[in-house]
Amino acid sequence: MGPDAERVAPDLQPDQQPARWDDHVSLYEAVFEPLTNAFAAHALDALEIRPGLRCLDVGAGSGGAALLCARRGASLFAIDASARMAQRIAARSGDARPRSVHAAVMDGNALALRSDSFDAALSIFGVILFPDPVRALREVGRVLKPGGRVAVVTWTEPQRYELAARLIAAIAAVRGPQPAPAALPAQLRFCEEPAFRALFERAGLTVESVTVIEEPLRAPSARWLADRLAFAPGLAAVLAAQADDRAAVLDRFAADLERDQGFGAVALTAAAFLGIARRSAVTQW
Repeated sequence: MGPDAERVAPDLQPDQQPARWDDHVSLYEAVFEPLTNAFAAHALDALEIRPGLRCLDVGAGSGGAALLCARRGASLFAIDASARMAQRIAARSGDARPRSVHAAVMDGNALALRSDSFDAALSIFGVILFPDPVRALREVGRVLKPGGRVAVVTWTEPQRYELAARLIAAIAAVRGPQPAPAALPAQLRFCEEPAFRALFERAGLTVESVTVIEEPLRAPSARWLADRLAFAPGLAAVLAAQADDRAAVLDRFAADLERDQGFGAVALTAAAFLGIARRSAVTQW
């Protein structure tokens, strides 16, 4: 899911570079969107999305949450900084009721949208990648109507994100234990509840609730998943770093998963925070 700036700074991680997402649209949709949709369904429930509401999805990826929102009768404006992600959402909008889903390439830090114009907003693993997520959430608050609510999903308890844990274990088995990364992955900046709550508060939003949700990432088989593991720029970079050991790492990843879950369908656990916050009726933007 694309972050908020087209210009690539040297310290941005792969998942924070919108142009790099352009090469992962199909794989992301096939492998990861079913999991993000499961988390999005919880977010839409918490927001009480219903017919007649106007909603915004920031960092909308390939459009799964947008379509879920439209199926509940709401209209959805989806933005992503990856041009090909936005194009994919537009292409899929025909699966929704007429004119209920619109997509655009847009900078999440400077939304080209009218203030006080949306009833609700969501961002599923989207704004958490932004180099300046506070500014992005302030923009979300600006375009929400007074009293409007936003749902954000972010990772928590990284050890319970089984796909990443298994990949790390496979790399260690093939290449030996690896040093810790020089910088914390952007996705994990808000994996502790105080930091997540502070993100909303610094953006001028009032936190209503933070809950932990667990959903499985499902795949037809361990080998199917291993063949498609580079579904995001960060994972693609990790696998590329394995160089000549890449094939061995992927084989070990699949073999360990087959050992534990067999040769048919597999399910890997994932835990995330769902945060719900509200724009105050008296906040000035």
